[in-house]
Amino acid sequence: MKKVIGITGGIGAGKSLVTSILQKMGFPVFNSDFEAKKIVSTSREVQLEIIDLIGKEAFDAEGIYNTEYVSKIVFENPLKLESLNQLIHPRVRKNFSEFVIHSNSKLVFGEAAILYETGAYKNYDEVILVTAPIEIRIERCIKRDNLSRKNIIAKINKQWTDDEKIKFNPIVLKNDGKTPLLFQIEQIISSLLIKKKALKSREDVGLLVQKFYSLVLNDKILTPFFKKLDFDNHLPKMIDFWCFVLLGETGYTTNVIEKHLNMPLKAEHFDQWLKLFHQTLNEYFEGENVEIAKQRAFTIAWTTKSKMNII
Repeated sequence: MKKVIGITGGIGAGKSLVTSILQKMGFPVFNSDFEAKKIVSTSREVQLEIIDLIGKEAFDAEGIYNTEYVSKIVFENPLKLESLNQLIHPRVRKNFSEFVIHSNSKLVFGEAAILYETGAYKNYDEVILVTAPIEIRIERCIKRDNLSRKNIIAKINKQWTDDEKIKFNPIVLKNDGKTPLLFQIEQIISSLLIKKKALKSREDVGLLVQKFYSLVLNDKILTPFFKKLDFDNHLPKMIDFWCFVLLGETGYTTNVIEKHLNMPLKAEHFDQWLKLFHQTLNEYFEGENVEIAKQRAFTIAWTTKSKMNII
């Protein structure tokens, strides 16, 4: 089964580096920005529509797109930017759909800077969000685009923040110059190629619990709560619990919420627990029980926090 994967990130995050690595690995990558420029430079219909929207100054005497002028106009006028996007983005999406159809790879990637802002993320099976610290992004843009720090910060402030995008549960790839980039990409590729399970059997639930706790035990926020836990005894109980929650199996009678009320938990612990739980579900499972599991996990976390007065 072919999967369509989006790649996005803020200016200077390093999307192009990631896509170049993917291409060298043999995966097809569609560059939305390049395709948009190609459409503008070759389609007379689009050129006339842009002139009607921006003015004849949008192209020079030789018919070359005046990127600097157009960028200045739309940067200062959000309505014109939206209108310009409506002229170009539908055509880009159409070309991407054809690109996907004609690609023989199990994974097809599409790079676009504003997947979440436009709602286009809904057209992808998964989205990879490339991130980097703000200062590193600014330095990269200064070297690459020869822009002033002030102009770059203004551009960054016009884009959604990583925190806003992370709310959509993307696969986060750190391009900070410290975390090994190739290793992350290889790990992501491996997870994307895994045939996802339906989460409808005890075996599936066992995999969920096993993979989830492997993340928990390597998480600096949550590890302190599990150091002294007897996992040989704990994991079967958790499998029983989630089989009860998701499959309706009987046998689990412990009040899981009451068990946590006397623990020194804070809101950040519940947030991290949910984040890792969602990550496990997204990576290994698909189908209606995945959404049910997310809803039940949220309810458990919210109810526990409410009883502990930490909402």
